[in-house]
Amino acid sequence: MNTIKTDLRQAWGAHLLLKKQRSEPAWARLVISAGIGLAFALFFSLVGGLVGGHLLKPAAMLTALQANLLISMSISFTIHALFRGVELSLPQAIIDRIGARRDWRSGVFFAGVAIVGTVLGFALGLLMIGQLFKFDALLEVGGNPANQRVFVLITLLITTANWIWFKFRWKSQALQWSATEARLSLLQAQIEPHFLFNTLANVQGLIDVDAARAKQMLEAFTDYLRAGLGQMRKTDTTVDAELALAERYLQLMQIRMGERLSFEIQASAAARACRLPPLLLQPLIENAIQHGLEPKVEGGHIQVSANVAQGRLLLKVTDDGLGLDAPRRATRPGRGGGLALENVHARLANRYPHDAELSLSRQTLGTLACLHLPAHPLAQTS
Repeated sequence: MNTIKTDLRQAWGAHLLLKKQRSEPAWARLVISAGIGLAFALFFSLVGGLVGGHLLKPAAMLTALQANLLISMSISFTIHALFRGVELSLPQAIIDRIGARRDWRSGVFFAGVAIVGTVLGFALGLLMIGQLFKFDALLEVGGNPANQRVFVLITLLITTANWIWFKFRWKSQALQWSATEARLSLLQAQIEPHFLFNTLANVQGLIDVDAARAKQMLEAFTDYLRAGLGQMRKTDTTVDAELALAERYLQLMQIRMGERLSFEIQASAAARACRLPPLLLQPLIENAIQHGLEPKVEGGHIQVSANVAQGRLLLKVTDDGLGLDAPRRATRPGRGGGLALENVHARLANRYPHDAELSLSRQTLGTLACLHLPAHPLAQTS
């Protein structure tokens, strides 16, 4: 039951957003459209009953409800199908531009699709009514000038209501985005010192056993910061840049762990060009080393991969360490104690509401951490 509620809540939150690849289930989107159609059917039946004076006549109300239900459902599902067709047929770059606009052009686009869907759905509903009640409803109802005027009036009212709703939603989203950016800045400000403390703690631990290697690691760490600190402060980076930082970090850890650590990084060209918030991948690698490989006597291997499939960016960090079932080690002061993964979850929820996921799963040996994100090249979001 909780899963059903979550799916419906996710579908409702993304109902008025254009997205080529949707994570919410199709059945939940159809239920939302059916609910909207049912609400309009009840509304028009009640209004018609009040105006026509047959509100207390069950037979007349049932007939009106059947007709209004067929028409409203037909309109709702036609609009649903048109928007989904637009999402699937238009290039991702155009969908992004439409979604990013908050002016009259975006309003005209959404209102235009809704009006076309209303006209087509109304005609389809009349055809179904004609089949159900055995008369030419399209000609008798649709051809009546009075009914045409009522239909135009209803269409204008719905369009005006949609316009007001979109304007309200845009203002609400603008406030939410401002708050989101503030939260993301705070979360990123937390993860940077967390990463720095982790690495300095590694240097400190190495000093006690191998001062020469500790010095080498500190020099490599300085070079890492020189190359990457500016990038950490950006709002957006690329997967390619994040993987370059990840490679330098893994090289640092190799200095600490020696032959106990090996790694491999694989990424497609399409994935490397995608936008990514900085330091989103780093905590997953740190977690794999700290809880999977460092406690393992013989160490192990880390594989980092990035690929794009069906408009989604998939980032994976796989290790052959102790796994999720292994007892967690006591955390040294300054190591964060679970802050990193909580931070990643929070940043995903703020940056990609209803459209991103972090999952951890057990492997035969070790753990697989997966990030599922929208695949958008950085150049398209400038």
